[in-house]
Amino acid sequence: MRFRSLVKHQPALFAHTARQLIAGVSGLCTAAALILLPPSATAQEAQRRQYESMPTQPIAPLSPQASLPQAEDDEIGKQFLLKRRMAIPQFSISGDAQYFYNSNPRLLDGDASDDFLFVGSSTLAWNPTWIKGAAVSAFARQQFFRYNSSSDMDFNSTAFGLNVGTSVKDWFNVNYGYTATRLESRPTGQSFYDEGDVSVTLSRSEKFAQRFAMPYGYTMDYFHTSPGSFNRITHGIFAGLNCAITPKLLGQFFYRFQYEDYNDVSREDRAHVLSITLNYFITDWASIRTFASWSTNKSTIERNYDALNSGLGASLVWKF
Repeated sequence: MRFRSLVKHQPALFAHTARQLIAGVSGLCTAAALILLPPSATAQEAQRRQYESMPTQPIAPLSPQASLPQAEDDEIGKQFLLKRRMAIPQFSISGDAQYFYNSNPRLLDGDASDDFLFVGSSTLAWNPTWIKGAAVSAFARQQFFRYNSSSDMDFNSTAFGLNVGTSVKDWFNVNYGYTATRLESRPTGQSFYDEGDVSVTLSRSEKFAQRFAMPYGYTMDYFHTSPGSFNRITHGIFAGLNCAITPKLLGQFFYRFQYEDYNDVSREDRAHVLSITLNYFITDWASIRTFASWSTNKSTIERNYDALNSGLGASLVWKF
């Protein structure tokens, strides 16, 4: 009788055991997604996002051929006015090079080893001017990240994207975007991270005292990634202070707070970024800059770190 009862309930027992096994394997696979990545992959992905979030040109400069206003006011003195840009060209090709010190390239907590990092970036963009009521930009971008000592972390980033911006009366600007990005390890030549980023940005800039502007806003991004353990929703708020020190020397203070909620793993991150940048525009198509930034991240999975960056950069833009 005991044997018959065991045989009778064997299918149900087997199904229950199978469900437990599948759930356990699924959980292990989700956790292993992070483990099976190259040890530096998380740091590389974060480094790339941190680089792209840094502002490089806070305010457009005066054209080098333009003369400064000669009129003065007895109370406030000579004024330096920023030149308004004319019609947006259809296409642009830009290049950017940045060399800087990084106090924590692997983004580790308590075991940081500093390094120097070179980032080269080239972008081809199409900005159609015939679309009324919206600013549209489609682009392709290639980036190279090269470490001085940690050459095992060298990687390349390839991205394609589309951005559409519009304004809601005089209240604020809205920007919708989608960017597809792939990261490849330079030592192995293999892709280790793919990402699709759907983004919405609400922003506004308050201008005051002729030389100053204060941009601020909110961003939301949904990242669909491979491996899927990086799927997440990100909320961010930012604010800055732009100052035209001279018609060609421009400064910016920038702050950003970011909250990340991961979908497939139990993880939440909170990050702060502070930066100071000085831009000098040699011409209306070439500029150099110096910068310093500090970032900190607190995570529920012990991905806590602090990092300090400081260095030099140069940009070239050809519009046609």
